Amino acid sequence: MLANFFGKSKPINFIVLLLVFVCAFFLNSFHSFSMSEITLFFIVEKIVFFLVFTFLLFGVNFIVSKNKLTLDNSYALLFYLLVISFFSTYLYDYQVILEYLLHLLFLRKVYSLQTLKEVFKKLFDAGFWLGAMCIINPFLIVFSLLIFTALIIHKRVRFQTVLISLIGFLTPIFLFFTYSFWIGELSLFKDKFVLYTTYDFSMYKETEFLAPLITLSIFLLFAIFMKTGSAFSVNNRFRKSWILLLIHLFVSISYLFISFDRDGSELLIAAFPVAVILANGFDSIQRTFLKEIGLILFVLIALLGPLFL
Repeated sequence: MLANFFGKSKPINFIVLLLVFVCAFFLNSFHSFSMSEITLFFIVEKIVFFLVFTFLLFGVNFIVSKNKLTLDNSYALLFYLLVISFFSTYLYDYQVILEYLLHLLFLRKVYSLQTLKEVFKKLFDAGFWLGAMCIINPFLIVFSLLIFTALIIHKRVRFQTVLISLIGFLTPIFLFFTYSFWIGELSLFKDKFVLYTTYDFSMYKETEFLAPLITLSIFLLFAIFMKTGSAFSVNNRFRKSWILLLIHLFVSISYLFISFDRDGSELLIAAFPVAVILANGFDSIQRTFLKEIGLILFVLIALLGPLFL
């Protein structure tokens, strides 16, 4: 039933997912608070978060459909909601949500490089959003690899393209430097770009992280195995998109290894490639009953798992 319903991209699918998201958001936002704790500021804050999350959903759906990262289905948005549900607690942070919003704007430009329309503008915008991301979190510089990968895959590696993306990247950095200089706090700029990291991954060994990571890894390996063969068998636009998605996943995982302040929120940066890869993998399953079983299993793990962890 789930496989058939989400197997086609229809407006009703998006509406259903949006309604599910609305219910889950407000239940998650208000269930642990007493009436005395619910103030005007609290309500306004939750409304702002809700509007930003809704924008993120529209953004993800737009990137996937506009760039044809999946076939004509709604699996990507479904998996996106399920993946972020594993770590939804960490979304209620202003820095995290701003970081992720900028990241989505960056991805929109990177994946749109597959078309010849306004390539220079897209590269400048991609570099600009990357620079803005790095002001918030300098470790996100690793996603510059995604720009260069897109240039190589789509055969747009030229002096002009590299220079324009670099200018775009340096623009917000320069503006931030100018602001720091203007207020007489150059240390604000210097301290932001002092990079250091640790290799303490003990946090991921805790059950609340280990169980979701193992589950996602198993389903991801299955999806990659199911889709890669057919994706590489035909030399078309999706083949390039699939390569970019795999590189995107690799870069996201690399970010987890270099990130310093590990609290669980950094895992959300991989939600987009994970969701799209899972969507393509499940869509590759030929037998409907197997697809149905796999989808139901993943939904149950994503929704019920947090209750027991």
